Parts: sequence; structure tokens; C-alpha cells
Amino acid sequence: MGKRTYFFIFILSILVFFFQPVLVCFAAGTSGAIVLKQTSGARSLGMGEAFVALADDVNALNFNPAGLAQIRNHEISIMYFDSLVDTWFGFIGYAHPLGGKVERKAGRRVKFVTMRENRATIGLGVSILQAGKMVLEPEGKTVQAEQDYLANLGFGYIIWRSAERAEKKRWGTMATSRLRNEISLGVGVKFVHSTLVEEYSATAYAADIGVLGSFIVGKNRFLLGVCGQNLGTKIKFEEEADVLPLTVRAGASYQMDFEQEHKLTITGEGVKPNDADFRGSGGAEYWYREIFALRAGYKAGYDLDSFTCGVGFVWKNFQIDYGWGMSGTKMGDNHRISLTARF
Repeated sequence: MGKRTYFFIFILSILVFFFQPVLVCFAAGTSGAIVLKQTSGARSLGMGEAFVALADDVNALNFNPAGLAQIRNHEISIMYFDSLVDTWFGFIGYAHPLGGKVERKAGRRVKFVTMRENRATIGLGVSILQAGKMVLEPEGKTVQAEQDYLANLGFGYIIWRSAERAEKKRWGTMATSRLRNEISLGVGVKFVHSTLVEEYSATAYAADIGVLGSFIVGKNRFLLGVCGQNLGTKIKFEEEADVLPLTVRAGASYQMDFEQEHKLTITGEGVKPNDADFRGSGGAEYWYREIFALRAGYKAGYDLDSFTCGVGFVWKNFQIDYGWGMSGTKMGDNHRISLTARF
């Protein structure tokens, strides 16, 4: 490994050690604003939600904002999550790369292609959580137990990219973004509004910070990612105030291409929330000609999901994904559907 790789590992270590004492301080008790505990994307669910070191679509807003820098096209995604009992969760996100299009030579033959040379991407997401209904006693009135709204603004920037001259010498081609080593930094700011039993309301503010490194290994790619989430104010209802669900995610992914028709990604992730024990997950994604995908994953230490799986289809500029998570309880399994458009 080169000096840049060691530098990136050093940054990861600093982030982990920075958030570790904060987690210890807030380890006792529970946290509020459960919408901040939700992730988005049917694709990520299919891989066991091990997405912090992949994060290559607009759902990076809820896993690792540094991943936004990987997005090369304008992207909008909508997701619906049918959870337990009558609880549901919805998400809509938009990613906007910053940078124009240029023509470059690519491959051994002289061929001009159009590609984005952006180093940064802005993402905006809105999430809604309806946490089911309950009956208030003694009135007998039926109300929404909790309604949460989350607005998330993220920014991902490539702070280092390997030089074209070095890549050209190494590969014998003009380097593209897919053939470069990259290190990205991302930040996200969040606004949360929560209402309990349709009567008590509160707001809070939070921030995420993440790092993502992408390194060439032969003809494949190795990625490392870490993200600290929900560092912010407390959420206060009347006299009661709860800390936000501060979370640290760290993981790795390995992408393999086979004859340009088959692509396999293996990914793993560890998660430490401030109000729960350490959790782990892993998964895999297989693409055939970038038009059809199969996914599978497993989550350990989570309250509900264990085994997960999913599928994905691409038609022109549209992608539809389905994810299923086995809860292992009588309350029902989890289902997600996502629709994504790129332009």
C-alpha cells in the first residue's frame, strides 16, 4: 500500500477514536427521534444494510455522505418501507453533481466519450416516519403514536484523486474516474421534527461526517468507509429531553468485474449506536450487464431483521429495487421498494 492508503487509514482511526468517547458518555439510557435510526434504499436492505463503504447512490445521505462524491449523474430516488404492524417509512432524495461534461480519450483505441469530471456532489433528502396508532386511556381516542419528519442536506467532496499521468502509465489508457484511487470526505446536516400522540412536538439538529476511500487492486476495487452520525442537540418534549441516536458505522467493500458482463460486490459493516450493543452485517450484490441484480445479506445483533435479500432491474435511465428483511417474529417481515431515475 502507498502513502495515501496509510494516510486514509490514519484518518479512519482518528474518526473512530473521536466518536468512541462520545458514545461512552451517552451509552446509558435511550435516545429519541427514531426516524434517525432508519436507513433508506431497497438496494441496501438486500445487502444486509452493509452500505457505509459502498454508498454509491443518493441513499449515501443516510449511510455515509462521503459516498455522494461517487455519483456522476443527476439522480432522484423514492422509497417506500412497509414495516411492522401499521408503521411505514418513506424517503425521497436528489443528488446533484457539481461539474460540467468534457470529452476524453478512453481505451487503447481512439474513442471519445462524455464523462463528468466533478469532484463534489450535493444531496438533499426528506424522510417521513409514521409509527403506528395507539389508543389513549381513559378517553378511548385513537391517535398516531409518533410522526417524524427529517430533512437532510449532504455534501461529498473528493479530497484526493490519483494523478492521471500515473494511472496512464499503469494501465496504458487515459484514466477515467473508475480507474483512479480516490479519497472522499462528506458532511451532512439534519433537521428533525417529531410529534408524539398528535400533541407534543419537538425539533432537533444534527450532523454527520464520513470518509470513504476507493483503491484499485489489480482490476478490482477495494473500498473503506467510516461515518459518525447524529451528533447534535437533544430533542425535548415539554420537560423531557432525549439525546439523539449517535451512531458510528465502519466497513469495507470489494468490487470484482468479470469480462465486463458480470460484477460482484462483497461488503461488510460494523455499527455501534449509543443506546445498543455492537451490531454487524454483511452482504453481496451481483449485477449482470448492469441490467439485473441479485442481492443477499445477513444482520447480526439487530432487533428485527436477520436474513435479507433483494433484486434490482434497470431499464434505460430507470432502476427499480426490492428488498426483503426477515424479522423472525409474528409481527411480520420488512419490505422496501425503491424507484431511481438518473439523467
